[in-house]
Amino acid sequence: MIEVVHSQAPPALGGHLFVDPEFLSYQAGAQGKALEVFTALGGRGEPMASLTFAGKDGMWTSPITGAFGGVAAAPGCGTQAAAAAVEAASAWLHAQGLRAVLRLAPDGFADRGSAAVENALFRGGWRLAQVDLNYHLDVPVGRDVLAGLGETKQKEIRRLKRSGAAFVRLSLEDGERAYAVIAANRMARGYPMTMTWPQVRALAAAFPERAGFAIVERDGRAMAGAICLELTAAWTYVFYWGESTESRRESPIMLLAEGLVAERSVRGGVLDLGVSTDESAPNPGLIGFKEGLGCRATSKRTYRFGPT
Repeated sequence: MIEVVHSQAPPALGGHLFVDPEFLSYQAGAQGKALEVFTALGGRGEPMASLTFAGKDGMWTSPITGAFGGVAAAPGCGTQAAAAAVEAASAWLHAQGLRAVLRLAPDGFADRGSAAVENALFRGGWRLAQVDLNYHLDVPVGRDVLAGLGETKQKEIRRLKRSGAAFVRLSLEDGERAYAVIAANRMARGYPMTMTWPQVRALAAAFPERAGFAIVERDGRAMAGAICLELTAAWTYVFYWGESTESRRESPIMLLAEGLVAERSVRGGVLDLGVSTDESAPNPGLIGFKEGLGCRATSKRTYRFGPT
């Protein structure tokens, strides 16, 4: 029989960064949020699956911050344990009359227990709120970075290299150079940054093995930048990226993508370029760009609970 315990401390079960207990505790402190944790225990009392919500002002979310949340599951966790954690959380939210949002990992992530989690959400009265298109690129060891690119994109990359542009990995101390070019790009398009540079810097300092910064540079000037998070040893998530408006006609984002793929190909794995939708509405330009890189789209669903 599976028992579910309710606490405020997530157990260490493995999984991706956004359900890691150290990440959850850090972000809860940084954002002034409380944690409510529902952990399904096995027959010997061992944690098998855990679902954590972060709350403030009556709204509870999973993840506390990041692209997706969901259940952290121990190796060998069965579907019953994952479902039990969701059912217990749903019952608590209902009893308290609270609202909640849960963003599931994209289907391409193959999250353990994800099917059981979604089934339990449906049965528990959660409402499907969004179906976004998430794009990722499978990167086997030694992948030819230019493989699959059209001739136009290959010419753009060769032209940039001939002009002296190069992909450069940055230290945390220089990471603001990447942030600045991304922020300027988003501001020009009317999209504010969701985190300030001090917040990004503090997060990267707290998780130095997980966060990374890169730019495309020419003559000492950043033409494009990226901030990445290692969600697992095999999955790199491009958290922010963009190119300067002055350099856009040269497409330095292509050289940036080449550099990120080349780094991932050393160990193999996946490069996650995030969603190409805004509250489920497709962005045709972004979709065309990512599909031109050879990315594959999978669904990423968001569920809501409680009073509308």
